[in-house]
Amino acid sequence: FLCSRSRLCSARDLFATPTPQSFQVGINIIEAQKLVGVNINPFVVVKVGEEKRHTATQKSTNCPFYNEYFLFEFHEPRDILFHRLIEISVFHSKKIPFLGTCIGTFKMDVVTVYSQPDHRFFQKWAVISDPMDTRAGVKGFVKCNISVTARGEVVGSLPTSSSSQDEDIERNLLLPKRVPAERPWARVCIKLYRAEGLPSMSAGIMGGFSKIIGEKKVFIDPYVQVSFCGQQGETSVETNTTDPEWNEQISFIEMFPPLARKIKVQVLDDANVGDVAIATHYIDLQQISDSGRNGFNPTFGPAWVNLYGSPQNSALRDVHKDLNEGMGEGIFYRGRILMAITVEIFSSPSQPGEVTVEVEELHPLPENALGRKEEFLLFAAFFEATMMDSSLSSKPVSFEVSIGNYGKAEEVVTKVWRKMEKGEVKEEKQPLLDPGSDGELDVEVLAPASAALNKSVTNSQRPEPMEYDRSYSCLPMMHEKPCVYVWSYWEDHTWRLCISNWIVKLAERLEQGLDDVEKLMRRPKAKAEERLREVLEEFVAGCRQYLLSTERKTMAHPNNLDRCRMKYLMRNIILYAKQGLRMRRRLTRANVKEKVKETRRVLTKLRFMAKEPQCTLPDVLIWMLSNNRRVAYARVPAQNILYSVVEEEKGKDCAKIQTVFMKVPRLHTGEIFAKLEVYMWLGVTKYAKNCLAELPEEFKYLSESGQEIAQLSAYSPPSRLSRDDFSYFQLRAHLYQARGILPADDNGLSDPFARVVFSTYCQTTRMLEETLSPMWNELLLFDQLIVDGKKEELKTETPIIIINLFSHNKFGSPEFLGHAFAVPQVKLVDEPYTKPALQFFDFYKGTKAVGELIATFELMELDYSGYLEDVEPKEPDYLGDPHAGRFIIPEGIRPVLKEFRIEILFWGLRDLKRVNLFEVDQPQVIIECAGKKVESEVIVAYKENPNFTELVKYMDVDLPEQVYLHPPLSIFVVEKRAFGRTVLVGTHVVSDVMKFSPRELEEDPEDVPK
Repeated sequence: FLCSRSRLCSARDLFATPTPQSFQVGINIIEAQKLVGVNINPFVVVKVGEEKRHTATQKSTNCPFYNEYFLFEFHEPRDILFHRLIEISVFHSKKIPFLGTCIGTFKMDVVTVYSQPDHRFFQKWAVISDPMDTRAGVKGFVKCNISVTARGEVVGSLPTSSSSQDEDIERNLLLPKRVPAERPWARVCIKLYRAEGLPSMSAGIMGGFSKIIGEKKVFIDPYVQVSFCGQQGETSVETNTTDPEWNEQISFIEMFPPLARKIKVQVLDDANVGDVAIATHYIDLQQISDSGRNGFNPTFGPAWVNLYGSPQNSALRDVHKDLNEGMGEGIFYRGRILMAITVEIFSSPSQPGEVTVEVEELHPLPENALGRKEEFLLFAAFFEATMMDSSLSSKPVSFEVSIGNYGKAEEVVTKVWRKMEKGEVKEEKQPLLDPGSDGELDVEVLAPASAALNKSVTNSQRPEPMEYDRSYSCLPMMHEKPCVYVWSYWEDHTWRLCISNWIVKLAERLEQGLDDVEKLMRRPKAKAEERLREVLEEFVAGCRQYLLSTERKTMAHPNNLDRCRMKYLMRNIILYAKQGLRMRRRLTRANVKEKVKETRRVLTKLRFMAKEPQCTLPDVLIWMLSNNRRVAYARVPAQNILYSVVEEEKGKDCAKIQTVFMKVPRLHTGEIFAKLEVYMWLGVTKYAKNCLAELPEEFKYLSESGQEIAQLSAYSPPSRLSRDDFSYFQLRAHLYQARGILPADDNGLSDPFARVVFSTYCQTTRMLEETLSPMWNELLLFDQLIVDGKKEELKTETPIIIINLFSHNKFGSPEFLGHAFAVPQVKLVDEPYTKPALQFFDFYKGTKAVGELIATFELMELDYSGYLEDVEPKEPDYLGDPHAGRFIIPEGIRPVLKEFRIEILFWGLRDLKRVNLFEVDQPQVIIECAGKKVESEVIVAYKENPNFTELVKYMDVDLPEQVYLHPPLSIFVVEKRAFGRTVLVGTHVVSDVMKFSPRELEEDPEDVPK
């Protein structure tokens, strides 16, 4: 069973722009052997991306020795670096320096190196071949080490090398696993048929001029540039059109399998000043081929590829220009392109003499080769918009939902010149939403009836501050939920997405099960092994069901890749089902951990398999407009909300209330800008009457004018949903403790407090000073809440709770330390009350896990008098001073504490590094556990005597009885410097204190020596 509303957002999704990282590519050229040529003076040129370095020249030898090391530094997002090529070429030096003739080259992309164990090749021989003379075979070998390291990664130790003279070159070639040593040449053909819906660029002066004359603004001369393995080719330029037809094929010649994974397809606009990228798309060869024994060569299409990029249309002042170059995820649809890829492998006599890029004419595809266009309806209802950044508080906010070019509202307020009655020219501003403005709506002209029917932007509302804590704002949507609907026309290839959805659901279920098992593994005596057995059984059953259903599946207009993928999926699902059975048979209590790891590996492969390379429907984009400016967006893949009659093939979020996090373009922090709850449905119009079937019953459907709609037809979805009767809930958030959180201050500690956000409410815990494991022990009570959705589904579709962790700043705003997501336990009126157990939740900041939270959350329905019947305790106790109005976690949920004594034997300090360029001279050790501290004496002169004189100290602490709830023990080394400043030298955290307890006290430990 899959949840949409409470699916925990993976940290990766919150990044609008990939963060630049620091990488080093190190290449050590050791020697070369068997170079072809008579009396040559060889030197080696190494090129990574755009940077070039070269070795010294060795005089007249065919086996030169260099041992030179080159380091290339990059600071850019991971994806961009991974597409770069590494080229190693050998030149023969002539009389004039650096005008050498090329003996041969070797190419490989960075990602191939990075995916090796330890991210490197060690002492391998690169095969050098001449691209100008392919029939000549191997031109020599270069022995090298290549490594790619990201900043902060631990580098493994190098194996010791045995460089014997008669070392076997053929066995140690510089190739990834399972790539044969003899690689044949192949021709890779990329066929480009046509494109449609490209954005029209209006460039500067001409743009304004064309408006006055009143012609369409189409200033775009598109052509396509394809680059692969360091070679690139271009189609011809089509002038003045946004729907160009090229019908050309670009063919590359490269060894097969190639050592580069991506083909880059870029649509550019041919301009006088410089060509501007309109959009870029990468095709991953791993997704369109299968290197297994019964595999298939790369093949693709003919199929439409959707392009995404920046929202701006003019090349001047476009801040998001790099999105069109393919850096980061696109935030706007920019048309689509029809293309295909084929690969033919040469047998040796027939291969061409040299490597060239050829561009040839193609026959156009026949009409309807991909099927007729069908009409699709996209329906969305907004249930909640909260946790909005408080910067939006004064301006009205609305939402725009679009799919492809359908539903886009142009936000440029254009100048429309009209002759007025009095004969003067008056300039009036007019938004482009009014269908009456002359042909300005969009380049794509639809049947006028349906264009007028679309309602893609909600009415704007002013945000209000959230209740209790006013640091965020929300939109008032309690009584009326705004809806939007957009009709669009696409070829109906939804069967591809249906198959993909089936596998996605297999993977999601498996992942949810594994998360359960891992939670159980954190506790002693929990039944992790039995749960894993169930999870594997479910998985195997799901595989069987998939295999039965796909045998009956018909494909409409399948191409070669579809047929190959179908067999490939069948084969692999059978394989994984067998692996699942084998793991279940061999599962014992002792090896649960490694079996979970094995299952995770299967999960990764499933996720990769589920990606459909030929996805015809573009993603749905939700934009938040504040004062008609675009501020934040969310991209929802179409397949997630696609409707199908078969339950398993439906998108995982179709017709469900799902939680969507909005993000700001070009923001690296990974903080959430706003949180939406949206109900979405996408499907062919013939199923349109199902689009409201899953909505809760108590809603009345209202039309645009506010009348209630009695009879729903497919062509008039409601504009608003309204309701009057509510059921009320109470939320109890028991926050016990956080551990291992980030230090915010210079002394290596933080002053943490947490904000708990649920629906339109937000409350804050107290702030604790100077700790990395704050023990709040606090209950936050949210009363009289209204929760949307069907009551019977609340158990599985529970709204999500977000816990934001901050460190208090005396001056300025608090510092963000990370967020955690939690799902509450739901109790309805007629169910008995059970006390919840404390659980663990991980804090994330960006993609890094930064500590964990021990807490539990309950959501309880109130009866009509607004009173909780059988819940213990009815009135919670106060925490400390009753006037502060803070509550303590009730007994039975709060852990029982016992007193322990921790004894510490201080010995000495060694190997202290410099801090801020100064030597450490007077260090001191502080040990903290469960809010108590012990300080050692200060060592007076660390240089002369690094040992302590006062050896034994102890502290008495209260620890919970359950060992898994024990707080960590932190050790800090600090130094007091001039003017009373304290500098942190270093810290260490002991996560498990109990490993220092005496053996006989394991069951009932009393004191803990250290």
